[in-house]
Amino acid sequence: MKSVILIFVVLMQIANPLSAQDLPIGTGTVVLQDIYATWTFAQEDKSTEWHAAKVPGCVHTDLMAGGIIKDPFLGTNEKDCQWVADKNWIYKSEPFEIQEPVFKMEVLRLRFNGLDTYAKVYLNDKLLIDADNAFRTWEVDIKPAAKRKGNILKIVFTSPLIVGEKRLTELSYPLPGEGIRAISRKPQFHFGWDWGPKLITCGITKPIEILAYDEARFTDIYIEQKSVSNKAASIKTTFTIHSLKEEAARVVFEMERTGDTWSTNIQLKKGMNLVELPLELQFPFLWWCNGQGNASLYKFNAWLVRGESVIDTKSVKTGFRTIELVTEKDSIGESFYFKLNGLPVFIKGANYIPAKYFPGAATTDDYRKLLQSCKDANFNMLRVWGGGVYEDDKFYELCDEMGIMVWQDFMFACSMYPADSLFVTNIIAEADEQTIRLRNHPSMALWCGNNENAEGWERWGWQQGLSEKTKNQLWRAYKDVFDLTLGKAVKKNTNLDYWESSPLFGRGDARSLNEGDSHYWGVWHDEEPFEVLMNKIPRFMSEFGMQSFPSMSVVGEMMVGPNLSYDDAGMAQHQKHNRGFKLMDKYMGNWYPNVPHYNLEKYARITQVVQAEGIGLGIEAERRNMGRCMGTMYWQLNDVWPSFSWAGIDYKGNKKLLHEYLTLLYAPQLISCEVDNRDVKIYWISDNYIKDEQGTLTYTIEDLDGKVLYTSEPVEVMLAQGAQVVHTVDLAKVLGKESTDNKTIRVNIVGLVSHKNYDRVQKLSFANSKLMIPERTETTVEDKAKKAVRKKVSFEFIDLDKK
Repeated sequence: MKSVILIFVVLMQIANPLSAQDLPIGTGTVVLQDIYATWTFAQEDKSTEWHAAKVPGCVHTDLMAGGIIKDPFLGTNEKDCQWVADKNWIYKSEPFEIQEPVFKMEVLRLRFNGLDTYAKVYLNDKLLIDADNAFRTWEVDIKPAAKRKGNILKIVFTSPLIVGEKRLTELSYPLPGEGIRAISRKPQFHFGWDWGPKLITCGITKPIEILAYDEARFTDIYIEQKSVSNKAASIKTTFTIHSLKEEAARVVFEMERTGDTWSTNIQLKKGMNLVELPLELQFPFLWWCNGQGNASLYKFNAWLVRGESVIDTKSVKTGFRTIELVTEKDSIGESFYFKLNGLPVFIKGANYIPAKYFPGAATTDDYRKLLQSCKDANFNMLRVWGGGVYEDDKFYELCDEMGIMVWQDFMFACSMYPADSLFVTNIIAEADEQTIRLRNHPSMALWCGNNENAEGWERWGWQQGLSEKTKNQLWRAYKDVFDLTLGKAVKKNTNLDYWESSPLFGRGDARSLNEGDSHYWGVWHDEEPFEVLMNKIPRFMSEFGMQSFPSMSVVGEMMVGPNLSYDDAGMAQHQKHNRGFKLMDKYMGNWYPNVPHYNLEKYARITQVVQAEGIGLGIEAERRNMGRCMGTMYWQLNDVWPSFSWAGIDYKGNKKLLHEYLTLLYAPQLISCEVDNRDVKIYWISDNYIKDEQGTLTYTIEDLDGKVLYTSEPVEVMLAQGAQVVHTVDLAKVLGKESTDNKTIRVNIVGLVSHKNYDRVQKLSFANSKLMIPERTETTVEDKAKKAVRKKVSFEFIDLDKK
């Protein structure tokens, strides 16, 4: 058992800051460096056939690079790659050396930041690590095994299928859902999902590092925010320091933005030391989410000093904010909303799956491009879905910078999981590591235990055929993992709230619309019409969606034959939902009954129109019911391979019409409408925190050619956060009774909102995609589709003086 020494100190703010940067680096300073070596790999039962490998990477990308398998993302190649998962694989480095000064240090450790998943690590033929979790860092002392020169690393990866089958036989109960993947702590989506391929890979997924030091090092710095306002921030900074000896030292701590520096003298004990420093910061700039203010960040630098030499340095960046999930009983049931800096926020976002399918493939540019597209579309939150991965540090850093809050699932999804001692011990280490790693990020808003496990247990037939004893065992295991183990880790290591399962109740439970978050899949899976979304309004919509075709360039990567055809075998391989094509066609037929099936390119375009219109219908309804409903996150933001899916951005990064439309649907201010018989209610919706201020709204109803059908009188609107009906239009009077008996027309509502305290007008253009107004002229399906969703949204300020 490791001893932890807690050191309480008196913190002194230095009037003339110590220039710790100018202190000399001591001989015992901490060294952390990547191992650069040439790697090869082989199939274990063909160990004489070695091929070049790339580290970091994985076996599938190495097999592709060597021409042993074809790209599984193209055509029908996926099915020809399934044998890879059945094999064990060996990775071996060429001899590498450790620099003399590093080799002689007191502590010499080897750190694997990513091993996927069952991996035995040998250094110079000595077994050092037996890894069994892709979500953990693996670190080991290599002093007894390392050499100055000629070091060879060998990693043997055992098939998750082989290990999984063995582990399942050791349990006293089955695992309903997908036991073979649930038993394995690796990315769950690698076992296949209804939007992605089944490619159960393995490999060294992140850099390998040498860690060396002679005296002491920072292992962690936690900037815990005790209370925060725009007047003051009270924080407790905890430095975790590992020391090899008892000695006097000093911690110097600097806030880079202001230049404020603090220092304290400490007496280190051998082993782990916790040093707590309380700080009071005056008038901090607060961190706000996208659309509500600036995402202000502060960088802190720490130096561990002995005498006049720096032993170790560490930097941490954070932002000051308070964030909480509010779940309180009310007249409807129980609330579910987020408060940021004491103010409620209506959440606008999406569910995020991994940026790339194969581990380590995503670059900083990939993350930046994807997250920038979210910021530009007015997102303020992403849910990192529980069947994927805990993302790279760069992802969270960019979310911090862009003001995009993160709902973070633990990596459990759509299955029951075991709770034997081996599994629980493993996930305790995983949960501790990940919660500690991510806790300084101001974008982190919530930890959630799993995706749809509770709903699956209640609604998906998992209990059928099980004895009462087995049911009790499984439910007890569920509570042990998701109520006790993970909940305790969040409470112990962070100041964030924890939510056990998303959703807490499935759509078959009457409580699902009145309590907690909702995954409403009645539209799509149950084939309900889109219009249901206008009435079934939950407290928080955390999943709903509609499939569409991707761009035609992505469709081309799926095809096997030379001509676009529905019968192409590649298209079938890339549709992972067993009713996907049928449901897309059905929903299209509901609104566009004359779609030209013979023209695949036009057909594909209109699937995107239907997706955008249908999801838009739900988003508008949820925003119109702000107060009852306080968030909407559609499924899903992105794709990991060429596919027909619910994504708003396809595999190549092309924005579908849905994502283009979100720029308007998620705008800070929105004009929306709701049809009640022949009356149209005009809503003004605002996310602003402005209080007790009014504006004047004047709007027109126009057809898609710009012809004005109706002009309103000026009406007053409150500019504060909320949704309000500002006018009701009697269409029979406006358009004439004769025209109300014909067909449907799509219209724009264009509004000018003037603020009484500012000499300017805010111009908003809103294309309402399914407003049931009689159509006066015939138009083709293609023309309607072209106009139904605008790519460019008019949202600008106009100075009246310049008119």
